[in-house]
Amino acid sequence: MEILDYLGKAELDTFSSISLEELKQVSLFNRIDTKYIVQMAEFAGILREIQSNYRVLQVENKRIHRYESLYFDTPDFKLYHYHHNEKQNRFKVRYRKYVDSGLCYFEIKYKQNNNRTHKEREPRSQMNDLLQPEDIQMIRHDSIRGHSLEKKMIVYFNRVTLANNSLTERITLDTNLQFDNGQQKREFPHLLICEIKQNKTDYTSPILKACNRRHYEQIGFSKYSTAIALMERVKSNNFKPSFIKINKLIHE
Repeated sequence: MEILDYLGKAELDTFSSISLEELKQVSLFNRIDTKYIVQMAEFAGILREIQSNYRVLQVENKRIHRYESLYFDTPDFKLYHYHHNEKQNRFKVRYRKYVDSGLCYFEIKYKQNNNRTHKEREPRSQMNDLLQPEDIQMIRHDSIRGHSLEKKMIVYFNRVTLANNSLTERITLDTNLQFDNGQQKREFPHLLICEIKQNKTDYTSPILKACNRRHYEQIGFSKYSTAIALMERVKSNNFKPSFIKINKLIHE
């Protein structure tokens, strides 16, 4: 189920477009993230409010793009537990495939102790169930060795990407979220994950102001960690507030 099923084509069509080449100017691989989870049906009003302040990524006439992420962890889920236990300088390891274009990258996403997100990535020809030597060489951590990591979870979602007119802020709207650990699947078709990416927090941001007016609560949310907490036998009590929020949105 795509975002247009809820927001209506009219909302996204009001935005001017931005090309992939232009969007590279606001890659923000080192950034501050602000996240919200809302029902898709609620978000149409925000899009109408901000349409003059942002442009939407359009590639070959498409404004909704399909993604696949394949995550790796140790057999005992050390990377997951680092996040759950709020360890500083933690990281995630994944392949990410842009389904519509066929592009694929190997990525390492670090959460630094200053609350900044830093991402490193290199292009790959395909996603692999086993990490390759060139992937392992990219992993630099005191307590985790790349050869100890194994395939754990595939996450599927659709994404709309916005950039503000001054190219200092990037927004991703993720929908149609699906988790697959090879034994079971979970789907969340009604939820929208809004992630606002900035070099530093700018409270004059039109979308931040729109979310604050609606009293949306910022939430720490990781697709991978949420999937593992929901589908594997692991400690998850620190994520309970997120689960309560998600369940409330699902049943409203």
